[in-house]
Amino acid sequence: MKDVHETEATQEAEEPWLPIETKLVVGSVIAGIITLIVLATLVHMFLLGK
Repeated sequence: MKDVHETEATQEAEEPWLPIETKLVVGSVIAGIITLIVLATLVHMFLLGK
């Protein structure tokens, strides 16, 4: 089990969140959503549609 002091030291040692990291996360989420829409469209057109 971790000691209370170890947990506090771990939390204090965390580095701050950088703006570039926010941009990377947002960009990755947007790319994932776009990919999902494209794949869903292709499945609908070629596998389910006429």
